[in-house]
Amino acid sequence: MTNYTVDTLELGSFTTESGEYISNLKLRYEHVGLKGQPLVVVCHALTGNHLTYGTDEQPGWWREIIDGGYMPIHDYQFLTFNVIGSPYGSSSALNDKDFPKSLTLRDIVRAIELGIETLGFERIHILIGGSLGGMQTLEILYNRKFEVDKAVILAATDKTSSYSRAFNEIARQAIQLDYNEGMSIARQLGFLTYRSSKSYDKRFSPDQVVAYQKHQGNKFMKYFDASCYLTLLDVLDSHDIDRGRDDVDDVFKSLDTKVMTLGFTDDLLYPDDLVRAVGRRFKYHKHFFVPDNVGHDGFLLNFNDWAPNLYHFLKVYKTKRK
Repeated sequence: MTNYTVDTLELGSFTTESGEYISNLKLRYEHVGLKGQPLVVVCHALTGNHLTYGTDEQPGWWREIIDGGYMPIHDYQFLTFNVIGSPYGSSSALNDKDFPKSLTLRDIVRAIELGIETLGFERIHILIGGSLGGMQTLEILYNRKFEVDKAVILAATDKTSSYSRAFNEIARQAIQLDYNEGMSIARQLGFLTYRSSKSYDKRFSPDQVVAYQKHQGNKFMKYFDASCYLTLLDVLDSHDIDRGRDDVDDVFKSLDTKVMTLGFTDDLLYPDDLVRAVGRRFKYHKHFFVPDNVGHDGFLLNFNDWAPNLYHFLKVYKTKRK
């Protein structure tokens, strides 16, 4: 493969919103593609990682989008950072005994911005993310540290809803009761919110679904660190683009960035109407509704149902809100 890099930046002292310190901020990242090509910054979801493209032996979580021709590898270069707090190589409770007790979405975005600057990039041609990644996209757009040509926000809203936070709190309490079994329960609960009832009925019999849920929970318990998961639940709960700000609409309306939002049918956590409402805050906006029956996880699955909209959006040079 041409120009594939997975590495770790060490960026020195970093202060969080809460005033806590990371003595030497570490950011694990993946870069793939030819330098000089338009830059795509991909922001990953809650339990995702920096391996957007991956390798032939271990394909990344959006490899099908790139190799499927929707965002061809020869047309772009791709950069993804593992968010701090996650167990995949960036600074976290797993590799830093003094890691902050409180972490917010704005902390992880500011770390990513430092990483982009350190690698020498000043302009982002395409900024894209789903779920927690979409929330990061919103914060990067608000901060205006980089010129962004186009942004794609999938299955994300301008704040974490009370409904979503209720599920997060149940997961948090389960883990605090028992780190191992609690992680399994938390993951099983999460899966119920990521998929629709229709998709479950289509895929499983009542007996099969019990085994499937336990399998997913036990697998997650083994590979994802509980302290990191608790950190990321806090990050998710902290998301509110308007928190402490009264100028968000003015900032978004001032941007020349072309924004596309995608909402997925039966998304319990981030319903289509609320995803569409995020896009309406921008000057240039296009919204697509994806009528599959998977639910929230649609942005990680069934690419042929929605990626053609992404492809056409990236190829169109003028996008205005209707």
